[in-house]
Amino acid sequence: MESKSTAINKALQIMKTLSEGDYAYSVIEISAKLNINRTTVYRILQELEQEMFVVQNKTDKKYRIGPVLYHVGTKYLYRNHNFDQIRAIVDEIALKTKQNVGYTVIDNMKIMNLYESEVNMPVKITYQYGTYFPINAGAYGKTLMAFYEPLEELEQILKNTVLEKRTLYTITDKEQLMNEYKKIREQGYAISDEENLIGAMGIGVPVYNGKGKVTSCIAIAAVKATLNKEDIKDFVVLLKKGAQEISKYVY
Repeated sequence: MESKSTAINKALQIMKTLSEGDYAYSVIEISAKLNINRTTVYRILQELEQEMFVVQNKTDKKYRIGPVLYHVGTKYLYRNHNFDQIRAIVDEIALKTKQNVGYTVIDNMKIMNLYESEVNMPVKITYQYGTYFPINAGAYGKTLMAFYEPLEELEQILKNTVLEKRTLYTITDKEQLMNEYKKIREQGYAISDEENLIGAMGIGVPVYNGKGKVTSCIAIAAVKATLNKEDIKDFVVLLKKGAQEISKYVY
C-alpha cells in the first residue's frame, strides 16, 4: 500500500481502520496493519485531528473516530427527510413483538445497518449503526440480495464474491444460496437460523421504494429458543405491515 497509495487514499484507509475492531489504534498499530510508514501515519493523523475527524486519547495515546466524522455520518443517515417516521415504525414493531428490530439499506452493494430499536430488548441482539452485513448470512443480507435486480447481475456478484462462513449453518455453497434467494422471493421474507450467531434467529422483510425497487429491509432478531412457529408467522405479518408503511417514506 505504501508505494502505490496517494496521501488521500492512505487517509481513507486509516479512517476505515478506526471504524473496525476495537475502534482505537496507536500509530504503531495502524502502521503495522496497513503497512504504511509510521511517520506518514502520524502526519496524516495530525492533520485529521486538527479537523476533528479523529481524536487522540491522551492516556493510551490511541486514536479514535472524531465528532466531525460522526456529523458527516448523520448527514448520510438523514438524507431521507422522512427518517424519523421510519424510525418510529421500527420502534412500534419492536414494542409489539418485544424483540430487537432494525432497519438496513443496500447502497452501492454495501448492506449497511442504519437503525436498531432499543425500546424493547429482552436480550440484546443488535448491531452498531453503520455495520456491514454479508450477502449470505443473516436476515438483512439475504433479504436484500434475494430481491436484487437484475437477476443476471446478482448471479455475477455471487460468482465474484468470497462467501464468509460465520457459523456451521452459514450458506457458503453458491448454488444453494441462489436457491435460498429464490425461496425468499417466493415467500416474501427471509429466515436466518443461527447463520450469524449460534442461538439467534432473524426474520427479514423487504421494503420497496416508490419505484417498486427493494432498497432496504426491516428485520427481527431474537433468541431462537424463545420462538415457535406461530411467533414467526405473527412476526412476518407485523414486519410486512411495517414494510408497507415504511415504503411511503422511501424514494
